[in-house]
Amino acid sequence: MKTIRLSEYGILPGTDITSALFSLFEQYKEDIEFVFENANYYFSPQDAYRADFRISNSDVMPHRTLAIYMQDMKNCLLRGNRARLWISGHMQVFTLDHCENIRMEGFTVNWKKPLAAEGRVVAKNGLEIDVFVDPQIFPHRFANDNLEFDIGAEQWYPYGKSFIVFEPNGLRTRRGVSDVCVKSIAPLGGSVYRMTLCWDADVRVGDLLNMRHCPRIHAGIFTEKCRDITVENIIFYSCGGLGCLSQFCHNMTYRGVHFMADKSLGRLVSGGRDDGMHITCNSGTVTITECTFHALMDDPINVHGCCVTSDEVVDERTLRCRYRHHQACGFLYWAEKGDEIGFISRSSMESIGRACAVSYTLEDQMTFLLRFDRPLPKEILEKASAGDALALDNLTHTAAFVCTNNRFGSCRARGVLVSTPKPVKICNNYFESSGSAILVAGDSNHWFESGACHDVEISHNVFTDACLSSIYQFCDGVISISPVVPSPDEDKPYHQNIRITDNVFDTVGVPLLYAFSCADLTFSENRIFKSPSCPGEIERKEPIRLAYCRNVSVSKNQWIGEFSSIECSIDHCLDVESDI
Repeated sequence: MKTIRLSEYGILPGTDITSALFSLFEQYKEDIEFVFENANYYFSPQDAYRADFRISNSDVMPHRTLAIYMQDMKNCLLRGNRARLWISGHMQVFTLDHCENIRMEGFTVNWKKPLAAEGRVVAKNGLEIDVFVDPQIFPHRFANDNLEFDIGAEQWYPYGKSFIVFEPNGLRTRRGVSDVCVKSIAPLGGSVYRMTLCWDADVRVGDLLNMRHCPRIHAGIFTEKCRDITVENIIFYSCGGLGCLSQFCHNMTYRGVHFMADKSLGRLVSGGRDDGMHITCNSGTVTITECTFHALMDDPINVHGCCVTSDEVVDERTLRCRYRHHQACGFLYWAEKGDEIGFISRSSMESIGRACAVSYTLEDQMTFLLRFDRPLPKEILEKASAGDALALDNLTHTAAFVCTNNRFGSCRARGVLVSTPKPVKICNNYFESSGSAILVAGDSNHWFESGACHDVEISHNVFTDACLSSIYQFCDGVISISPVVPSPDEDKPYHQNIRITDNVFDTVGVPLLYAFSCADLTFSENRIFKSPSCPGEIERKEPIRLAYCRNVSVSKNQWIGEFSSIECSIDHCLDVESDI
């Protein structure tokens, strides 16, 4: 492997290296170690370095603005040596396109003018709160009856008029408060602004507000059609959308990737703008280990597919299909020749067959033609003709998932979402998620993030009393098994073979497990402590709640502390064994 030290090629610390690095990566594609120095490097938006990428769970844009672009590269190492990458304006920091066996390690990513802001509450009166926004840390102006934030490169974005509340001492989201909407803003002088809330919320003087602005258009690290990629020891202090987004890739490893606010610059809860890691339509094994997530404005990890629907039969071998979510559409690689496609009844979420694709033709942003290697069965053609009854999922694009030794600090919403039929291992993690710590999801009716789970191990994790302190969508338990099944049937559960064992729960009395439409479920040998942190809180519902499940075992758990009741709620279930 050849070693290229950037400084020897005229790519020097303290300068804007956007153009020079593009040229270097165009010239050297294979078997190269690229060595950065422990120094500052700068990147800025340039019209020449834009590309059309259809990015999952992000705003649709005609192009993405790229900082570091690696295309068709193989067997390369980016050795950062703790290099500090300073970005100006809205940019995608790393983009890997059709790369193989790439390793990136040892970088920090930051903006002088960050892509999220924060304020401190200095007064409150009813629905009105007065908020100080430091103009040195978060450059802004008041215009058009709103705050507008400067993110560099002469780009200004309006405040989205909502926030998440963090307690100033522990830097956790305030219990019982989720998203708060702002009705109007008026300047008071001295960078203090009076915000009138849409409803009364438990916002207190001294609280910190994570204030989201600018659209979700760039990931921190974007990989598409890559294989065998390792991302290691990278810190993101800010981000313009999803942190790490991998789509249509094979074998991804993230080790020691950290999302947090840069306290050295006076930022406390304004790190990432959205999710930490989105793993969309991948294959092989995805490993996320030894990572940290704090103060993100959405879920730290989401592993899922992309479900589509069909309501038109072109011929007996061809269906016209539709993307159903406006931020997950127009993909170039949703299907390829030889991919295995699963057919799903949307009402029951039951699998009703499989077929092999021979071609995928994108017609526009929302529709495509999918042709198969043989005539489709009558049942599938009838459902497609019936209108909105048939969903399709690409089963080839499903990955095994290993999630170990991560710290899920206080962020908006949930901790880990999984929707994949391949083996899932969530072990030895620490959770203080404000919503559910783990959501076993899956649907073809709402978010269209498909994927029935068939083999899930959840063990040796610590779930703190911060979990489920606020309510978000699908957050029915600290661990929530909550697929969207419009017409459930206890004889045909959606998920199966989920084992929740040897974990530690510290709870103020919220539900620990909610399971809906799941077969072969085990909740055993867990230690459950009653937390005294909220002595006045009324316990909500039973600690274990089951609905439309089959073959469930709840046993050998230790309940330590003063619980008002230890019960298992059972609704439309078959073969439940419980010792509580």
